[in-house]
Amino acid sequence: VCTVVETAMVEFCRSTRQLYLPQTRKTTWPLQLIWFSLSFGSYGLVTWINALFVQVHLQNVYFNALLFAASNLPGNLLTALWMDKVGRSSMLISSVLAAAASLLAFAWCAKVMNPTGIVLSACSFQCFTIAAWNVIDTLSSELFPTAVRSTGMGVCAASGRIGAMLAQFVNGALVERPIRLLLVASGTLLLGAVTP
Repeated sequence: VCTVVETAMVEFCRSTRQLYLPQTRKTTWPLQLIWFSLSFGSYGLVTWINALFVQVHLQNVYFNALLFAASNLPGNLLTALWMDKVGRSSMLISSVLAAAASLLAFAWCAKVMNPTGIVLSACSFQCFTIAAWNVIDTLSSELFPTAVRSTGMGVCAASGRIGAMLAQFVNGALVERPIRLLLVASGTLLLGAVTP
């Protein structure tokens, strides 16, 4: 058992080193940043959506949360229909920009107390972040060389998890100021949109 673990650790270290060689780090660093910002902006917000709906005084929070969750389907359809036609990079940038714009619209609707606008912008955000996740998963697996693909995907996923965990602390601190929370999440997504 110890030999298997030692061999796995040696392989992991070797593969990880290869990710940061001059020829591969130009792929690794940007992908890690995109995964981080997308996780911070999307997973971080999704876990707080019910609390956010309560803070902006939405009625029937659970029905609106159901609509929010159902917005995954249009995002998946959007990706299936357009990713190959538009191209991965263009689809990623446009999806993340649209998600960030949806959060800005959410913040504005929350400020002017427009419940319909809040629900529509939240659902748009969910739709576009799902599309962005579909694209970044595909793009990441295609950009890493075969020899380090699984390690590269693992390192990117770990970067995303760090972003999602940090978002929990930030969102927890800002949940009582929903407009500020939405602006922070939108700004983080914009960082991910300009990276490619």
